[in-house]
Amino acid sequence: MMKRLLVFTALFSFSNMHAQLPNGSLAPAWALTDLNGTEHVLYDYLDDGYTVFIDFSAVWCGPCWSYHNSGALEDLYIDHGPAGLPNVSASTTDDVMVLWFEGDGSTTQADLEGTGGNTQGNWLAGTAFPIIDDASQNGPYAIAFFPTIYTICPNRSVTVSGQASATQHYAGIGNCPQQAEGTDASIVGYNGDEALCGAGDVPVTVDIQNSGTDALTSADVMVYDGATLLSTTNWTGNLETWASATVDCGTVSVSGATTLEIVVNASNDSEASNNTIQKVVGLAPLSSLDITVNVFTDFYAVETSWAIKNAAGTTVA
Repeated sequence: MMKRLLVFTALFSFSNMHAQLPNGSLAPAWALTDLNGTEHVLYDYLDDGYTVFIDFSAVWCGPCWSYHNSGALEDLYIDHGPAGLPNVSASTTDDVMVLWFEGDGSTTQADLEGTGGNTQGNWLAGTAFPIIDDASQNGPYAIAFFPTIYTICPNRSVTVSGQASATQHYAGIGNCPQQAEGTDASIVGYNGDEALCGAGDVPVTVDIQNSGTDALTSADVMVYDGATLLSTTNWTGNLETWASATVDCGTVSVSGATTLEIVVNASNDSEASNNTIQKVVGLAPLSSLDITVNVFTDFYAVETSWAIKNAAGTTVA
């Protein structure tokens, strides 16, 4: 295999290299049950207009314990959580949901109660908001360290909000996008290739979202290289407010490193500021000698993979 690799131009591609989900990306959907047997469905909360705060922590994590004891998320939940839920104030603003995820799949009930052998203390005593002991979302939410705290706006966009105070968390809700009246198609993510071995074809896939009050049933997605139109894809469907769809724009041919501009257009679109996304497609590092791959993992090494491809895009290792 090494002899073959010597004659190939190599493109390295790694998955799960981001420490967290990029700000503005779409929150993966989930439905999970807390320690009290209550089911929580993320998109149901978002569709009801709540901004959802999720704290991914682990019972053995010192910084997690310190932030937990600060009471920031307690205050956020009590003062702004869903009306009628346990521990929520009668004078709540009723626009926030707070959830705490135990991100270590090996954690026991005793650890949560503070009596196990791998814990900072009793995480359940006096905790107002729901606790979900489930590590299944570590991968989808790109959890590389604890605590990781996300703010998820009703439009499903994610922001890394960190160990902020309750006041700071709540103030951040003002940055959540608002619905536009009428029709509003927007682009919220790029899923295509970002590296090339010289000139070649680039597969382009994007996520579009209905950011308007009217249902979105059709749109055109166009891919540009500078002023040159490379492709047009006609999408049809039925998206209610904040719903999204993935659009496969096929492959486009480029002569080398460039910046692709992807534009979505819908009839009578009321807001143009969210119709365009740009993505730099660069050249991968070239190698004509021995190839050494150094992989540095986090706590979830099984989620990391690598591939070496030749100039034709064929995986050789």
